[in-house]
Amino acid sequence: METTSTERFRKRDHLAINALWVGVHFQDAALMTILVPALLLVLAPANHTNVLAALSTIAALATAIVPPLAGALSDSSRRKGGDRRLQTGAILAVDTIALLVMAQVSTIVGLTGAVVVATVALMSGSTVYQVLLPEIVPRRFWGTAAGFRGAMTLVGTIVGLLLAALLPARQALLVDAAGVALSAVTLFFVPVSPPYVPPNVHAGVRIRDRWDFGVTLIGRAWIVFGMTLLNTYVLFFFHDVLGIRNASFNTGLVAGAAMVGAVASSVAAGVLSDKLDRRLVVALSGLPMTLAALGFALFPDPRVIFIFAAMFGLGYGGVFAVGWALALDAVPELGDVARDLGLWGTLSNLPMVIAPALGAVIIAHGSTPADGYRWLFATASASFLLGSLTVLAVRHANRKPA
Repeated sequence: METTSTERFRKRDHLAINALWVGVHFQDAALMTILVPALLLVLAPANHTNVLAALSTIAALATAIVPPLAGALSDSSRRKGGDRRLQTGAILAVDTIALLVMAQVSTIVGLTGAVVVATVALMSGSTVYQVLLPEIVPRRFWGTAAGFRGAMTLVGTIVGLLLAALLPARQALLVDAAGVALSAVTLFFVPVSPPYVPPNVHAGVRIRDRWDFGVTLIGRAWIVFGMTLLNTYVLFFFHDVLGIRNASFNTGLVAGAAMVGAVASSVAAGVLSDKLDRRLVVALSGLPMTLAALGFALFPDPRVIFIFAAMFGLGYGGVFAVGWALALDAVPELGDVARDLGLWGTLSNLPMVIAPALGAVIIAHGSTPADGYRWLFATASASFLLGSLTVLAVRHANRKPA
């Protein structure tokens, strides 16, 4: 529900409510992309690809179950006067402990358990916290707020990737734990949500059908599928195909280069989406991602990979920032917004469950390792294109309150 009637929502207000995403994605960016794969090169050197596929699938299954439940519990607490900030802080404390444990484990079983707890906690905290945006930010600024969220997400992503690239995996996990704990301090600067008002008082929050909600979900699912293929195996691509000894360092540099461009494009696309059709902003943003992944497939050369990374970043910022705002427009009932966004996140993230295993199959069936990765990147490119075009089927973009 739109509970704020202010005429303006200042930049510093956008920064305050979105600052937590720096710490959240400080962890999220590097955990399954660099840190866990790097640990597996030590713990399972002979079978690291298959072990990573299994571990990623287990973590994805765990996180798929939790967000709707966490969202429903948060909505129920909110109706009784609960504070989503306190809920988020408690969940981040669990996440911090899991990261500290992960830094010490020496077995695959221990690593799996710690990864599951950390990813479930992070997903739950994100589900609960993201609802503060529609509760506090005026609806006409949702695109801009989503852009700032994207920018803060990307800043955290860049820092997390660079630290993971520069530090040994176990040290990086300790730094991640400290980063998550420190990010929780920003909760003190987030305004308290206005008192809960039953949603039937606000006719403008209802949407006539669930078509738009489903379309945004499917579009996001295709994007997530492609991202999971890339994130899961890019370190092994550097190690197994390009023969780069310090694969963690190069993975972090390439991913960091992509995210630098995405920071600016996220804010710009978010502001633009409050003025133009969000569907077009998302669809056009997906094209550079599609071309970049295709470039990885056709030209797997370290000399040009940074060019494709920069191109990817330009699209990534717009797709994820504005795509989230488009989904927020489509939430059927903002009285249960945490539950519905949790459900949206779970269903759109289901490709994370099958993508690691499918990626392993694609790589294994290539005539050579390089050929397998070429097909992997081509599959990711097709996924980005499908996801970008899907959102054009949304019926009502930039929905305004009645």
